[in-house]
Amino acid sequence: MTKPSLFYKINAKIQSFFGYGCLLGHKFRGFLPMDFEYSSNKLEKDLNKLLIGYPRNHDYRIRKKKLFPSFKLYERLKLVTSLYPEKLERFIDIGSCRGFYVMEAAQRPHCQVSVGIDVYEPFVTISNKVREYLDIKNADFYLATLDKVSNKPEAYGGPFQTVLLIGVYHYLFWGSKLSSTAYYSHREILNKLSKISTDRLIFSARLEVDRLPTVLKEKAKMLGNKITYNTAYFLKRAEQFFEVRQAGYLGRYPLFVMSKKNS
Repeated sequence: MTKPSLFYKINAKIQSFFGYGCLLGHKFRGFLPMDFEYSSNKLEKDLNKLLIGYPRNHDYRIRKKKLFPSFKLYERLKLVTSLYPEKLERFIDIGSCRGFYVMEAAQRPHCQVSVGIDVYEPFVTISNKVREYLDIKNADFYLATLDKVSNKPEAYGGPFQTVLLIGVYHYLFWGSKLSSTAYYSHREILNKLSKISTDRLIFSARLEVDRLPTVLKEKAKMLGNKITYNTAYFLKRAEQFFEVRQAGYLGRYPLFVMSKKNS
């Protein structure tokens, strides 16, 4: 799939801008600035302070017990949710950050279970605080790894109709400062993902070495030809478990919807 033209991107940005204005209300306030007065409720203000920080494409706030994504998150959300099944019933976000996708999915009409896992404890803590405040009973957040979930998916409410994996695949593959586990194998990761999925995987990642964060890029270069890491090789391995279709781009990176084979 070729990258979208400049005209297409500008048109999409304009549509997103007006859609986002409608989301925030008739008094359009722009791109969710940090000083936006979302609520006079002290608990909401305290929670909103905890929701500020890296990564910025996961920014959202709470106002009157409702979730409000930042403009950047709103744009990503539109693309991702367009790939959900018509009736989203069981959902998991791997690397769920502050939990927006999980709580948004949980509030959909047919959703029974919505789960987020992360290896960074502060993300799990704030996600659970927001979930409790909003009283979203069918959402849960766990400090857990892909290994733990794939070994016993039923312990986390799985297996899951829809698995979301956005922006964290390279950390699963190469490891990170938050988790020493590094698979160095597309096949092993994809096999684990297929074990927890009953229908589809929605996926976007940095799949080229020159797009990796500096630390991982250096690690990849050090290992040299021992490991193959590129988009073509990933897709070849994915075909063993999933039917893969590119559905555009999420920022600079390809967005794939991957339907489980024999599902």
